[in-house]
Amino acid sequence: MRPFLLIVHRWAGLTVAFVLVIAGLTGAILPFQGELGRLVAPQVWNVAPPDARATPLTGPELARRVEAETGGTVSYIPLVVEPGRARAVFVSALPGEAPLGYDEVFVDPYTGAIRQRVRYADLRDGPVNLMPFLVSFHYSLAAGQWGRLLFGVAALIWFLECLAGLVLSMPRAGRGGRGGLRQWGRAWTVRRRQGSAVLIHDLHRAIGLWILPAMLVFAWSAVAFNLDQVHTPVQRALGAQGLYRPVTNPLPAQGDPMTLEQAAQVGERLMRQEAARRGFEIRGPEALSLNPYAGVIGYYARTSLDGPTQNGSTAVWFDQVSGRPVAFRPPFGSTPADAVDKTTRMLHTADFFGWPYRVLVSVFGLLTVAVAVAGFILWLRRSGAGRVAPAGRS
Repeated sequence: MRPFLLIVHRWAGLTVAFVLVIAGLTGAILPFQGELGRLVAPQVWNVAPPDARATPLTGPELARRVEAETGGTVSYIPLVVEPGRARAVFVSALPGEAPLGYDEVFVDPYTGAIRQRVRYADLRDGPVNLMPFLVSFHYSLAAGQWGRLLFGVAALIWFLECLAGLVLSMPRAGRGGRGGLRQWGRAWTVRRRQGSAVLIHDLHRAIGLWILPAMLVFAWSAVAFNLDQVHTPVQRALGAQGLYRPVTNPLPAQGDPMTLEQAAQVGERLMRQEAARRGFEIRGPEALSLNPYAGVIGYYARTSLDGPTQNGSTAVWFDQVSGRPVAFRPPFGSTPADAVDKTTRMLHTADFFGWPYRVLVSVFGLLTVAVAVAGFILWLRRSGAGRVAPAGRS
């Protein structure tokens, strides 16, 4: 199997090297996209209060003012607005109406005035879209569904290639025991005085081994983000119910939907009831999510169930007319497989543990680039010289 795995590892690595370099470089930047976005577009993001006593408008009031000014509809409404920062709000045309020509607006939190209208991630709309463009480039080369498919396939190949590389680093058959362990231990080190070929090979192998657990997490979570055709069947086989399955309302009440303020009050009450029943702590409101097609409203909150993150995804869904509870969705799903899925996704997007982990994700991105580049250089040297370097047995 070893010669076969070597071929698989080599050619799989060459196949995804370009994608890994792109993903690693952009991934080293994106953990700090919020800070960098405000740095490159301060004229949009930074908002001075009109006077010292001014306070931001509520999320529902901001949504109403955006809808009144754009003639569109807002389906996700933040309940907490950060002072001094514009609020990014996604907006779409009403059913049956012509497209708006934009899908995101930046709103003054004190007045509700729209500061800029943009098409998400479109660089033609100015520097405010630089970070969203890098997000799109990171996940899909900014090439839509075809780009997502390309990156998803590359992520799956990367996952399998990492496993092949781990096997290749281990001692050969017949070299077990302490000698074999010592041999494998040397695979984690770098020899710096035996020439450039040995140095590059050792860097490729040793860095890859040290960051292998993270590589597997990021590779599989990239499959989750981009290649649902593979990820969903695997998750189902492991017993997952799905983190983002649609909420259904089999008996929607008839009548006019409640106001946004009423929805916030109903959601807060239902979340308190769930907290008392399930024994978790509520840390603050997050957002309202409107789904008029299903006749439901989602109330999101930050709770102790969300773990070490500033983002709240604990949700309770209820009928948009009567307020009758329809579903409770814990942030990590209902099964162990769902919990692992959510954890790997949040590790990928650096949503855990604050800025120290974001720094680690940035370093991981750069190390991934180093592994990919070192592997490509090894292939160039070997193919160009027509021979295998002395240390080239992986």
